[in-house]
Amino acid sequence: MRDIADLLREALRHGDEQGRTQIRGKDLPEYLFADLAAQTHRYALEHAEDAGEGWLIFREGISGWWTRAGDLAHGEFSRLYMLRADVVKRLTEQGLACRPNPRSTLLHVRRG
Repeated sequence: MRDIADLLREALRHGDEQGRTQIRGKDLPEYLFADLAAQTHRYALEHAEDAGEGWLIFREGISGWWTRAGDLAHGEFSRLYMLRADVVKRLTEQGLACRPNPRSTLLHVRRG
């Protein structure tokens, strides 16, 4: 599987090619969006703590990890902000994540 930094850079390239200031999951090829969701889920599982009832809490937050791992400038992450939300939505639809409080950065994840 490709490195998250490579995936984020590719997402930014696709956004540039399409002239998009905000990049969404629907703007990316399916393989890229699926890889971003899978990598994010994997990382969250590896860095989460037990919350009980089969859920783990990923406290670090996706934005901090993506920014650091992708060596993204603030403006670059800002363009990916809605993509992060789309990744969480995909993981939620797959039953792999939930966000009990939509305003919280805490992501609850579980093994698939």
